[in-house]
Amino acid sequence: MNLSLIRFLAGITLLSCIISLSAQEKQYSFNKDKSKLTLIVEKENTKLLVVKNNVKRRGLPLKEAKIYTLDIASDTVGTWSVLPTKENVWKLSFDIPDAKGFYIGFDDFYLPEGAQLYVYEKSNVKNAIVYKHEDNPQGGAYSLENLKGDNVVLEYVAPQNLGTPRLHISDVGYKYVDEQGDPISGFNTASNSCMVNINCAEGGFWKNQKKGVLQLRVKRGGSTYLCSGTLINNTSEDKTPYVLTAYHCFEYLSSSIISNTEFFFDYETPECETENRPNYKYHKGAKPLVLNSIDDGSDGALLRLSESIPDNWDVYYNGWDRTNDGASVTGGAVIHHPLGDVKKITLFNKPLTSSKWDPDSEDEPDGTQWSVTYYKGATEGGSSGAPLFNQNGYVVGTLSGGESNCSNQGLADSFGKFWFHWDQYYDADQHMSKYLDPNNTGATKLKGLSSLGTDEPNPDQQPEFLIYFKGDVLRIYAKDILKKVSIADLNGRILYTKTTGFDSSIFEETLYGWRPGVYIVSVDVSGRSTKSIKVMK
Repeated sequence: MNLSLIRFLAGITLLSCIISLSAQEKQYSFNKDKSKLTLIVEKENTKLLVVKNNVKRRGLPLKEAKIYTLDIASDTVGTWSVLPTKENVWKLSFDIPDAKGFYIGFDDFYLPEGAQLYVYEKSNVKNAIVYKHEDNPQGGAYSLENLKGDNVVLEYVAPQNLGTPRLHISDVGYKYVDEQGDPISGFNTASNSCMVNINCAEGGFWKNQKKGVLQLRVKRGGSTYLCSGTLINNTSEDKTPYVLTAYHCFEYLSSSIISNTEFFFDYETPECETENRPNYKYHKGAKPLVLNSIDDGSDGALLRLSESIPDNWDVYYNGWDRTNDGASVTGGAVIHHPLGDVKKITLFNKPLTSSKWDPDSEDEPDGTQWSVTYYKGATEGGSSGAPLFNQNGYVVGTLSGGESNCSNQGLADSFGKFWFHWDQYYDADQHMSKYLDPNNTGATKLKGLSSLGTDEPNPDQQPEFLIYFKGDVLRIYAKDILKKVSIADLNGRILYTKTTGFDSSIFEETLYGWRPGVYIVSVDVSGRSTKSIKVMK
């Protein structure tokens, strides 16, 4: 079936869902004293088979959750009491039948300084999530993420002398599940088994770039959808909060709907492991500036957040390279949120190949996309819009879709070219150049910008290697493909050499029985001279 027709039919379906939703009756009930809210769940609408949800390859965002509208506030529901310790307590229980995952959205979420909101499963109080004033200091929209269980309690606790909290709950997002009953999206999604957390060693070269990457949530047709994107720098370097992502995340949506997009910053685990619940920073609201169609363009979108990013958020406005030269790219990375999971990194080590989204389309112009295959990791639904970085850390594209996933890691993905986003679209009003180069400097590339004002090095000035021991394992991460690794002692005696079998920029070797001390590691990579570095074991 023609891809344009597929997306048109999808748009009609979404419109009918919107009409149906508006006609629905109340989606919840209360017990007598309004201390417990029970969601009226339409179970047949929360089971979404994997085969129906595998839309990444068609250029559609990831369907995440069914929306249940609440529109309730803490001053009219729940129960208030006073503890013997003279603390005020407000409590509201949620009965969410058979929930495997959900979030609670707020139109206004404000906790006075010194107050705490505990969120916990009724049977597991010890593992409560604790929210404080610092999580949303100015109040306004917010979302409680990664909630599980079908009996969950919100419990607000504060000294009596504090001001009044503002807790206005807008909705609950009930996560869709697959045919096995497992959530399709969210933290530690099983289908992401091959993915690499951004704070693993593979992300060592990308510590600045990762700070710009974010997750987007878009509401449409009674459901939420997920994409990825990045903050992007402009030649004025004035920290204008521009977000670069994919057009198809917003296809068929009005500006008023797009303006309610939610953004999650720093949604990642603090270390390489995935056991610890991730933190995040939240923003809601944006204005669409550029919507460059996937059918006759390069599937690019540029938004501007509705407010400036707070000064104390450590974010990074990523730099870009708008040249159309795939042969000069020797490798790089994609940083993204597959299946709504925490931030991951996927690596490639081959030049980019020029292509277009639909090879059979006669209307779509040639050369709108980069075709990419990976040697480490993959992408999934929810990765759409993620930035494609070249080996120097510059954005050169945004993910449109493709065949890659953990079961098919060798298949290709397509990325809309930043070169085409810039000024190649037939409609000049949809050129990103007028926002990202407001003074018409003509710059072809621009380095990133730290929100904290630190003097970050140009991406192409980053060190060529990251070399260290972790226990008995020697790990090497390079910008380009490794050709040779040798290890010597301080007397120059060669202890280890490898010259064959390399196909990536990553090397790991277990060296059992080697004594602690200093070793000289020599590394030779494609296109670069040999470097020798002293490493402590």
